[in-house]
Amino acid sequence: MKSIKMLSAFLMLSSTLFAQSIKFPSVDSAEDPTTVITAIETNSNATIVSFKHTSPVKGNWVQLNKSMYLQDANGEERYNYIKSEGIPLRPERFVSKEDNQEVIFKVYFEKLKPGTKSINIIERARSMSELNNGINFLNYFKVDLLKSKSETSHETRATQVIIAPPPPLENGTSTAMGFENMANLAPMMNNMYGSMLQAQLNTLSKPAVINQMAKVTKNYYDALIKAGFSVDAALKIVISKPLVSINDGVRN
Repeated sequence: MKSIKMLSAFLMLSSTLFAQSIKFPSVDSAEDPTTVITAIETNSNATIVSFKHTSPVKGNWVQLNKSMYLQDANGEERYNYIKSEGIPLRPERFVSKEDNQEVIFKVYFEKLKPGTKSINIIERARSMSELNNGINFLNYFKVDLLKSKSETSHETRATQVIIAPPPPLENGTSTAMGFENMANLAPMMNNMYGSMLQAQLNTLSKPAVINQMAKVTKNYYDALIKAGFSVDAALKIVISKPLVSINDGVRN
């Protein structure tokens, strides 16, 4: 009886040691800007990836392919799809009924091996017609299982900063008015940024602009193929280093 209890305790301890979880993991590159990874958890049975999709405009749709899998970013191990919750499987679709509607869902995969540090999450590769039509899949590359975005912010805040006193001003000028004016600039800068972002979203919502972006991306892909890159290599370059980016505009 004592041996059985010790074995049970060992199995419970092993299960705990192999458990792994992280919130908002750092991602090197992603294909779909409207869907973010909120958490990744590995328990004794499976690896669970949680997502949040935000549909920018009413009528946009989202679905999931059962061919989705995980891959060790530093090796060849592959972990297949088991099940999903909160999102329809292809050919069914979730169609948003309002702007900025959110969809929270989870996807279960075969359990990652202990010690896995970084993974790729691959739903499927895009065809040229899908690329031209602006269809994205849930493809994420070099997802860090040890470092989250929040940890990066925490490290920045923890940096020690030493502020030296300002030099004395001539003619008795006070610095209080200068600091007050700087503080008053904050609301104006916020409004300016909000206006710029809204203008960008309005531009990107126009079909003609999206079609032009798609054509530029296709020409980029065709040029890579013509230059001697393989289909897979060209696709990865287009995904990871697009000429046209929603965040950056046209890259230099």
